[in-house]
Amino acid sequence: MIDKLELRLPRVTLFRPLVREFMAESRHFANSSRTMGSGRYEWVTDLRPIGIDALLHFSLKRKEDDPHEGEHKLELLDTGKKTFSEIEAQIDSVIECSSSDLDIMRIDLCADMVGIPIQWFLSRLRVKFKRVAHEIGLLKAQRIGKQGVQTISAGKRPNMLRAYDKVAEYTEQLRKMQRKRSRDADELSLETEFGIAKGSVVTRIERQFGGHRIPFEIDCFGKLGRLAEFNPFTNVEIWNGTGAHVPTIEECGLDTWLTGTRLSELQEEMGYQQFNRWLNSISNGNSARYKKRYLPFLQPGGDPLVTTETIFETYQASVIKQLSA
Repeated sequence: MIDKLELRLPRVTLFRPLVREFMAESRHFANSSRTMGSGRYEWVTDLRPIGIDALLHFSLKRKEDDPHEGEHKLELLDTGKKTFSEIEAQIDSVIECSSSDLDIMRIDLCADMVGIPIQWFLSRLRVKFKRVAHEIGLLKAQRIGKQGVQTISAGKRPNMLRAYDKVAEYTEQLRKMQRKRSRDADELSLETEFGIAKGSVVTRIERQFGGHRIPFEIDCFGKLGRLAEFNPFTNVEIWNGTGAHVPTIEECGLDTWLTGTRLSELQEEMGYQQFNRWLNSISNGNSARYKKRYLPFLQPGGDPLVTTETIFETYQASVIKQLSA
């Protein structure tokens, strides 16, 4: 599905009268939450008070040799909860021109893997970023409190891939909502606010494109009707179990068993790619030799719950549903 979308608006864009009036009015309010300062733009206006789920970043500040000086950015909010026709309607409520030719500045495309915990991906997920050499093989994992690994990421903003615990994110959002809830309001829950049952397990695989790295197949809003044919996860690999037998102490000896077992534990803790990076650094570039020697211990076990094909199929099904509504 389309989880986030940002569009470039030409400097000569004609805004709808309601938007023009709201921006002009908001600029005169001191300390107004409607209009905020911005590092790159003249200001940012929150359009939600007039029923538009978007932030309008007005007029890119002057920067030497920047061809986009004076252009604007429309940051659409909560696109993952909207159908494509609803997204189009939001854009149309802001500008008077056609949206088809608007350039995309950022787009996040995702697949929700239901029933697969984030920990399962830690030792199996590989990501390739071919154009940036130092990013190849690097995965970062964040552990939060007692809940274990919640996010795995690779690459750098604005181009990166993330795998994260979606239920944990919803739980944190719910906690913040409950703090703001009035005492007389109805009780909030994951099911009522986000449509998921308590105890659900969902890992979101998300590919973010931005800056100068927007694929030409989806580089403008008018091309998003073809999203179901576009695979955003071509740089993802899943290393599934092989069914290999793990040697016992009697079969390989105590020293080999201890080393192989500990290496297996470290790979599970770090994740496949971060483990490879670490092993290569402490072995003076000889990680391949160690991996070959201890291969029976380092192959992930278990059934192939997820493949790159199932990730794409899950994404494709959600996009088709979003586009057709």
